[in-house]
Amino acid sequence: MPNFSRRVDASEIMDDLGRPDSEFDQAYRELEIINRRLGGIRAIQRFLPSESNLLMLDVAAGACDVSEALLGRMRARIVVLDVNPKGLEFARTSWPVRADALELPFSDDTFDVVMASLFFHHLSDGNCVRALENMWRVSRRLVLVNDLHRHPVAYWSIRALVAGFSRSAMVKHDGPVSVLRAFQPHEFLRIAERAGVPARVYRSFPYRLVLVAEK
Repeated sequence: MPNFSRRVDASEIMDDLGRPDSEFDQAYRELEIINRRLGGIRAIQRFLPSESNLLMLDVAAGACDVSEALLGRMRARIVVLDVNPKGLEFARTSWPVRADALELPFSDDTFDVVMASLFFHHLSDGNCVRALENMWRVSRRLVLVNDLHRHPVAYWSIRALVAGFSRSAMVKHDGPVSVLRAFQPHEFLRIAERAGVPARVYRSFPYRLVLVAEK
């Protein structure tokens, strides 16, 4: 039985950028479906300002599916940033930039909204603080961090889901591990406190947490 009382320090296959392109392609396709059907898009969209033509930054955007979905629902300009160029090839209406999320190459207060989805659980607590500090620095209005809620139901549900439907060895391994590496609400708040960022944490159906910080 996994221990859900604290974050687990376990590796995920997706963090190995040397894996074959075909493995990433299959994983990206399945993660796009998971984000669309299991609340990943809604977790961000529900907290966005209502006005149009926002300038936004999607940090560690992966295959850019969250930003591309948002651009299909609203008028905005979104820069998608990731250290892995494989996912940036999926950018269609967003603007791809290859860079490190821990060293954002932008000036202070550049973007209206800076967001990240399913990224922070890949990081140590210390690097979560560093990433949030950078996101806060380059945002002039709002920071949104959407990640998983570490919970037994979430863990066993994703295990059953990927066992039954996934064709990706990466997703089958990383899905359950991602939940074990994820957060409780108080842990998310502690990261914000360490970063000096005034934030609230909201639950988003089914098992997402969204850290919201407004300037």
